[in-house]
Amino acid sequence: MSLVTGFSAAPTWMRAAAWRRADSRVEHLLSGTPIVEAVVRAERAGFDLCFRPDALTLPRETIGHDPAHLGLDPIVQAAQLAGATSRITLITTVSATFTEPYPLARQLVSLEHLAPGRVGWNVVTSRSGDDQFSVARLPDSAARWRRAAELIDVVEALRASFPDGALIADRESGTLVDLDQVHGIDHVGESFRVAGPLPLPARTREPLPLLVAGGGAATVALAARRADAVFGAAVETADSVTQREAIRAAAAEEGRSRIPLFLPGLSLLLADTREEAVEIARETYEPGRRAIGPHWSVVGTPADAVASIAARARAQAIDGFIAFPIGSWRSVELVCEVVLPRLRELGLVGPLPPPPSRH
Repeated sequence: MSLVTGFSAAPTWMRAAAWRRADSRVEHLLSGTPIVEAVVRAERAGFDLCFRPDALTLPRETIGHDPAHLGLDPIVQAAQLAGATSRITLITTVSATFTEPYPLARQLVSLEHLAPGRVGWNVVTSRSGDDQFSVARLPDSAARWRRAAELIDVVEALRASFPDGALIADRESGTLVDLDQVHGIDHVGESFRVAGPLPLPARTREPLPLLVAGGGAATVALAARRADAVFGAAVETADSVTQREAIRAAAAEEGRSRIPLFLPGLSLLLADTREEAVEIARETYEPGRRAIGPHWSVVGTPADAVASIAARARAQAIDGFIAFPIGSWRSVELVCEVVLPRLRELGLVGPLPPPPSRH
């Protein structure tokens, strides 16, 4: 089995009190430089994708001492990462509850030009953010996921409205764009009215790689129909098995040959010894508080992380994972330099891709 490996493009190693450590680089957070360095390490290690979670609120009760909700806009950050990387797929989170399809499609297609073949999106319905938008939240989860499904459809229709082959740039004839290939979409639906076309061509005709995140039947239903993967929270192995089986069963009922992957979040507080990892956790997180939120987690050494991942793979609980290094910058280093190479030695992840050609 070859697991799909994801790496968080959020400053998770700074969260809670970890930002106070000398190696956190919190002073440079809003330059984006620490994130770039972390993701470049992940790409060199062979991670398949870079995943950028997002939230639409700034919690005053925690922001004074915890930078968890600080950071660059995900689309802007993806553009920065596009220029710094060459292979890793960039997955940015989008709130289907508050996003309009036309500007979103334009942003995603722009990213496609900056990182050809390496752009995907994670669609969520958002637990918060109502105070920031004039769009009213739909009253129930099913309605919000219907809006999400329509958003996906309209974004893909807009991508198809101006295909790459339409931009011919024929100097001799004076024809820049073949207008016969460019068309409106004239979409009128439950949530959106969009004429199209986009003001730039999409790089491919294939739909963008799509993740969905969340819980409940509505999420599973959309994943079964449309998603390539599901990002989930599964603290225990049994919960991971249950979620993965539910997604697979729903996709089979839809008649899909390509079953969505289940990629749970994996928070990794790693150090060179277990004792050091436990001490970092004690210093960093309040007593009684889970170090890493609602995710599967390992506090220990790289060997502990590898053992935990291998156990879930044997239990058929995962198709991969998205790693969130926490506690210190050392976690970032150990995830990239020790954990992934060891998983490769065990045959749990694919071979290290060759470096990009310089020619």
